[in-house]
Amino acid sequence: MTPRDQLLAEIAHTPDFVLEEVLDFLLFTRTRRQQPSNHSTVSPVSSSPKPIWEELEAFADQLPNTIAQTLPTDGAAQIDHYLYGSPKQDQ
Repeated sequence: MTPRDQLLAEIAHTPDFVLEEVLDFLLFTRTRRQQPSNHSTVSPVSSSPKPIWEELEAFADQLPNTIAQTLPTDGAAQIDHYLYGSPKQDQ
């Protein structure tokens, strides 16, 4: 019996709330496999990963200007405001 046949047989005996979770997982997995991977499957032993600030700079360089202009300039100083919605602190 193939995995597809096994799944179809189990569906008849599975509650709807479980099927909703299984469907979400199936769609997530299928979507993830369709996206091109940015990670190399083979990494040389001698190379080291980039420092986090270089990764962040590379990410920031890829942001469209229309998005970058909407980001707060006081994010570090007002972190609680942006994460939790607390009032902004006087600087």
